[in-house]
Amino acid sequence: MTGDSQQDASVMGAFILPVATALRLRGEDPLEVMASIGLDPAQVANPEWRVPEVQWQQLLQRGVAVTGDESFGLFAALQLRPQVLRSLGLAWLASDTIYDGLRRMIRFSQLLTTGSELRLEEDDELVRVYSHHAEGLGDMVPCAVDFGLAVIVRMCRLTVGEYLAPVSVEMTRPSPADSYRWEYQFAAPVRFSGPENCLCWSRSDIEEPLVTGDPNLARVNDEHSQAYLDGFLSHSTSRDVVGRIIERLPDGPPSQRQIADAMHLSNRTLQRKLKEEGTSFMDLLQDTRLQLARKYLRSPGRSVVETAYLLGFSEPSTFSRAFKRWTGQAPADYREQSNR
Repeated sequence: MTGDSQQDASVMGAFILPVATALRLRGEDPLEVMASIGLDPAQVANPEWRVPEVQWQQLLQRGVAVTGDESFGLFAALQLRPQVLRSLGLAWLASDTIYDGLRRMIRFSQLLTTGSELRLEEDDELVRVYSHHAEGLGDMVPCAVDFGLAVIVRMCRLTVGEYLAPVSVEMTRPSPADSYRWEYQFAAPVRFSGPENCLCWSRSDIEEPLVTGDPNLARVNDEHSQAYLDGFLSHSTSRDVVGRIIERLPDGPPSQRQIADAMHLSNRTLQRKLKEEGTSFMDLLQDTRLQLARKYLRSPGRSVVETAYLLGFSEPSTFSRAFKRWTGQAPADYREQSNR
């Protein structure tokens, strides 16, 4: 992210609310603090409001300064309520599993901020969620690192309970004077001054089915999030890539190079453009397959076998395993639940 993009980086305005609550609980006037860095408190009522990334970090730094609390970013994250994130927060609460919710957060991460990028890496036992400042924006201030990772943990615990904890936490920020507050809040070992910001989760912990899972409610709110994101991003490389993936899926999952060639881009240029938008080709491919799978399975006229081939799977059994990994449900169970 460079030039004008660097200046345009922004955060969802509603994130101001938990910060304001944290300031108030610490005996500070949030209106005064906001005014001191040039933020208009009246804008909080505007659901379309975006806070420039620079001012967002200034606000958190100001919170640390006026409260004298180096862990203010952690405390502010504890004040977050899911409804603050609007359709994304409601869809999160209706997710089938925490894993499903994390993928949803990554998919719509640009609703939350265009100044940071989320990505997910996984193996048979562990799922890692990485967060880093978008290219060209420099280092993120420590309290913003704290807030960003703590918000993800907060959302997970609001869904299943305070007992949920990551296996480990890695942060780019330097070690605080006293790390106890960080280790206590994350309930996990915390490594400071690391190369990346990362929450490492046990796959078994985050793939437990949630009793609050509601595919229909999640779908409706996903549609709201997507509509907002489409309008917010206007034309984007991601949308172009998704359209081309959909066209080619029945012939098998396309490669990044095939899509790059179709867009008359080099493989490296496509990768860079997607990275600037906070995503990757593999994330878009998996999310597109998942969204289409849900759509096809809700259609009474399509069998699981047909759905598998339309999504580019060579065998229905391969599709069934993938769908269960994504959602925690077998395709037949999802169809039955959706059509009740």
